[in-house]
Amino acid sequence: MAESRYSTRQSGREDTIVAVSTAPGVGAVAVVRVSGPLAWEVGEKLAADPAKYRAIEPRRSALMTLADRARGHEIDRALVVKYQAPASFTGEDVVEVQCHGGLAVPAAVAGAAIAAGARQAAAGEFTLRAFLNGKLDLAQAEAVDDLVHARGELDRRLALQGLGGSLGGLVGSLRSLLLDLKAELEYGIDFPEEEPLTGLSARLESGLCRVAETVEGLLAGARRNLLIARGVLTVIAGEPNVGKSTLFNRLVGEERSIVTGTPGTTRDAVEMEAMIDGVLFRLVDTAGLREETGEVERIGVEYSRRYLVRADLVVFVHDVTGPVDRAEKSFLAGRDTGSLLRVSNKIDLLQKERKSPEGFIPVSAVEGTGLDELRRAMVEKVLPSAPAGPDGDSFRGPQVASLRQKNLLEDALAILRRVDPGASAEYIAADLQEAAERLSEITGAITDEQVLERIFSRFCVGK
Repeated sequence: MAESRYSTRQSGREDTIVAVSTAPGVGAVAVVRVSGPLAWEVGEKLAADPAKYRAIEPRRSALMTLADRARGHEIDRALVVKYQAPASFTGEDVVEVQCHGGLAVPAAVAGAAIAAGARQAAAGEFTLRAFLNGKLDLAQAEAVDDLVHARGELDRRLALQGLGGSLGGLVGSLRSLLLDLKAELEYGIDFPEEEPLTGLSARLESGLCRVAETVEGLLAGARRNLLIARGVLTVIAGEPNVGKSTLFNRLVGEERSIVTGTPGTTRDAVEMEAMIDGVLFRLVDTAGLREETGEVERIGVEYSRRYLVRADLVVFVHDVTGPVDRAEKSFLAGRDTGSLLRVSNKIDLLQKERKSPEGFIPVSAVEGTGLDELRRAMVEKVLPSAPAGPDGDSFRGPQVASLRQKNLLEDALAILRRVDPGASAEYIAADLQEAAERLSEITGAITDEQVLERIFSRFCVGK
């Protein structure tokens, strides 16, 4: 079986890689990066004037002509920067070429570099090398990909926070505390004739509480962060002809769902994205919930139910011109209020003597009345799920931003909670070691090649 490109035994150790690091398409500038032990030599083979290239000082840019020597013609006039290991992103010798954009020029530069001895980089291989060479921990490497794919302001802030390494630093200190406690326990195991270490029991209990409370704090914001990263799946539900599609169109800002006065017009789920106050919502307009009268309508209602099972947030729409009926009450009674918003639509048709039901946000999807309040309520359902920092900003400090990190923290917390202070020192020490290993996996201090392949294969080529 062929060895993976992401193998710790291969990547960043023996070969030199090249990739176009900017997105394909028409643009003023493109960036081509070469990294590895032969990067500077490959760069020299690209230069039409090798002497001028050799004279470039590290971290200084120079304008020069690039040439494809194998074909005997010039490629472009470009800025060239050399980085000397370990003072580069990957920790290796690096050459960065800033050439004209488009498709042909950067492809020609990369092709000439391959002809000069480099190979095409795999997806995420530059960041993988940064990790393998100790420039980033694994949580920071994940943040690099999150930052590249960030689509909203909050998503960007979370990724940038992760790139700063604060999560890795905190997790590392918790791991060290657990290992220190384990070492004290093992000292008593190895030297039973010695006097017991004074205050070990109190330190053990205090240390376990400190680690558990810190992990719980990290997990408190994890669900919010994951929702922000992937987008909040928001299902607009309700009975037929209550104005779900009109409300959907208002929230996404365009006419995507068919709106008529005939009940059951929406037969399929329609999904669109909307950015509200920096939070990405994946809005879904669904078929009206009712007893099906035909095969097509039955399929539409089934799609609605499937989306409701997966929904992060449900916006339930009620037609305020009529009472909340038994079917609506039954639906609302079966939903988690933490992921539910009640909306009473068509207040523009409401008679003066009638009011919107208590607990419902009154709106008119036709006129746009009440939509600002609804949008605020949608955002508030997502953002309050993490405690604020000392300055009131819940997005500062260490943040859990991936499902992998969340799962490992949950595993570590479960292990800590099962520790029995009255058990033998050997059992406690084994639990502390296991919890410390889970924390180590977050930063990559302990990991395997399959984990690396899953993480870095999601990256774009050139990053």
